[in-house]
Amino acid sequence: MSHPPLAIAIIGLGVAGKARQKAIAELPGFRLAGIVSRRPDVATAGLEEILQNSDVSAVAISTENTDHASRTRQALAAGKHVLCDYPLAFSETEGRELFAMARGTGKVLHVEHIALLAEEHQKLKSEIAAKGSLVKGDYLFQGGWNPKLEDLRYTGAYPFLAVSRLVQIADLFGPFELESQQFEKNAQGFRLHLHLKFPGGGKLGFTEERVAGLARRRSILAEMSEGQVHWKAQTFSGGLFGKDLQWFRDRVLNGKPCYYDETMLLKILGMLERVAS
Repeated sequence: MSHPPLAIAIIGLGVAGKARQKAIAELPGFRLAGIVSRRPDVATAGLEEILQNSDVSAVAISTENTDHASRTRQALAAGKHVLCDYPLAFSETEGRELFAMARGTGKVLHVEHIALLAEEHQKLKSEIAAKGSLVKGDYLFQGGWNPKLEDLRYTGAYPFLAVSRLVQIADLFGPFELESQQFEKNAQGFRLHLHLKFPGGGKLGFTEERVAGLARRRSILAEMSEGQVHWKAQTFSGGLFGKDLQWFRDRVLNGKPCYYDETMLLKILGMLERVAS
């Protein structure tokens, strides 16, 4: 059964918003229904106009991190399906409330974690699955720092910048608990170090380091029950915003499940809330 194009509006036209705009233009099955932006040269409609327009089925929220939860709540209340950039919220409680609100309104709430759709991630996931259970290991993410990230009004609590990497760990190795944490902030950036414990007894050290001028990279060195895993990556590739949009459309139209464990996402929000407190 064929479906008409999904009418979706973009709220916020930063880097992610522009990437979605490009993907929507290239993908069949979508119609860009409007752009909400503080920049008058790119905005085509106001937020209330979009939310009140019954022809708009969904919104993609790409505003500043601190704006995600409130915009998601507004859009769900207006009867829209929601695709939201991470982090969805800055507490597990609010995250659960938003997912419950989506269920109550019969709408899809989809929080993007596009790195999980990358071919590099999928190959790594297969390699890890073939080598048994985790014994011990380390995950390192490094990236730059800039005044925009430093602004708490935009970024929110810094530990929540690690949400995507922690969701990746859960997708690779399974659910985990937070055993201990250390967070350090200075004028040049921050360093977050966590010890993660897995149900089978495995342990993983997680480090996210953000320093001005630091190149973006990530690596995993893990001892598994059936061998070792050694992986390095700088960026992920493969039209990931387009893949995510297509998955979102399938969730809206066909009831397809999310491509990661949303219950683990909520637990991770709770862990980072404790780190940030």
